[in-house]
Amino acid sequence: MSSSRISRRHVLRAFAAAAAATAVSRATGDHAQPKPDVCANGSVFDQPLALPGRDGWMGYCDAGAPLMLRAAAQPGGRVPLAFVATRDGRTWRNPTLTADAGASVRIALSNAIDAPTIIHWHGLAVDTRNDGNGETVAAPGASYDYAFTVRNRAAMYWYHPHPHGMTAGQAQRGLFGLWFINDDEERALARALDAVPGATELPLVLHDRRAAARDRYAPSPADLVHGYFGDEMLVNGTFRPYHDAAARGYRLRIVNAANARTFLLAFRRDDGSLMPFTLLGTDGGLLARPVPCREVFVASAERVDLWVDFSALAIGDFVVLESLAFDPMHMEASAGAAASGAASGGHDHQHNHGGDAAAATIADGARLSLLQFRIRERAARSPAPPASLSRLPAAVAPAGDARPLRLGFAKGRWRINDRVYDMAETPIVVARNTVETWLLRNYHTSMPHAMHLHGFAFRVLARETSPPFLAPLAVDERGRLATDLGVKDTVLVWPGESVRIAIDFACPFPGEQIYMLHCHNLEHEDGGMMLRVKVA
Repeated sequence: MSSSRISRRHVLRAFAAAAAATAVSRATGDHAQPKPDVCANGSVFDQPLALPGRDGWMGYCDAGAPLMLRAAAQPGGRVPLAFVATRDGRTWRNPTLTADAGASVRIALSNAIDAPTIIHWHGLAVDTRNDGNGETVAAPGASYDYAFTVRNRAAMYWYHPHPHGMTAGQAQRGLFGLWFINDDEERALARALDAVPGATELPLVLHDRRAAARDRYAPSPADLVHGYFGDEMLVNGTFRPYHDAAARGYRLRIVNAANARTFLLAFRRDDGSLMPFTLLGTDGGLLARPVPCREVFVASAERVDLWVDFSALAIGDFVVLESLAFDPMHMEASAGAAASGAASGGHDHQHNHGGDAAAATIADGARLSLLQFRIRERAARSPAPPASLSRLPAAVAPAGDARPLRLGFAKGRWRINDRVYDMAETPIVVARNTVETWLLRNYHTSMPHAMHLHGFAFRVLARETSPPFLAPLAVDERGRLATDLGVKDTVLVWPGESVRIAIDFACPFPGEQIYMLHCHNLEHEDGGMMLRVKVA
């Protein structure tokens, strides 16, 4: 069955389920109103959460058929910039792409913005030409054609710009979208959970912006060191969102699309207590088995697949998806203002209008209320995750020494192994079809870095010398977190911490292939915290 038929069937099921629930509610006279829109911490939720449908904003779109994505300004839209697609009389903005594992993909990028751009298919295993690593870009008015076969297992991946020196500004202003890959294991779980996309399975894109600069990206010198943080939190482009839910379980597919912010996600009931939930998967798909959690860290570019069960709640109750307060460990503050000033030079940052230094921001690690779920009706049934989710093998350390990669700050630049990005240099060379261990070591006088590798997934083997507050979240003797148990393409490394990862460099593409290793704090990436990786 094609991914387009899957999407269409699921959307129709969602519409039918919503209509049936409304009819039952009217028949039983069950009109209990939700509690006030204000949470215990004073947050107000007054906008319905935007969710994907058959087209429009974030609409589901079959990537198994040829498609053009036009990067364009969106005056008055949810975001200032978006990828726009039109096909068969329908129009999408930042479409949620769908495809089956093994599908052939043909996508054209048309650049209608005023700067060079390119699309990176984050997490997908493709060759250099299709990776969108930023060394080839489409100039304003030009286009770029992609053609590749989907080689990944099922998961929620995503796509965003990757033009070096301009990634942060284009992504922050809205150029990003989701991509769902399906396979037999994923379809079996969806049936078991009665997970209907857009109805009982909700994609949630977390993002922040600055109220004083909603239509532009204007980083201050300090932003280029610490990252660009906003004062307004968005979910699916919705500010202060709520969602009317049933008393049943929901599958939530979450991506952190913020430039720099890390979230510590949890669910808080209206009585102030935290609600347990289940982790089903990570960046690269399903875990072997579900893992119970009460909170999970999600750094920039990371994804989590969660199951939260509202079946024990009463009509009128509400639950808030929060980011709990935590120590962000921004130890780089000791570098002082001189370093911040130095970091502002030497980069090509588009749309810098003098900086938003005077704009209010919410600090990394602050408590945040993101999305309110209002329990409005009862469901006939609420399934539970099965004991086994996928045939995911255990992470195994390969033989040989680990490749050391040090993360730090010097001479006004964030660096990997004391280097910054240079298109003429390739510091990391690996042999194709080998497996390596990499040891990511973050200096104590640093800040958290979300390290992303293009083209290849990896497995976390261990966390060493982690900060004390991670200890309660560790799930094994190797210091790993629940989110370390799955397939990853991005991993957060805290100051003073070392993370061991195993990477299988299986590469079916002929000739030398060039990929990128970089921090997904996008200001760090644009500033040069990125190295070329050659697979030969």
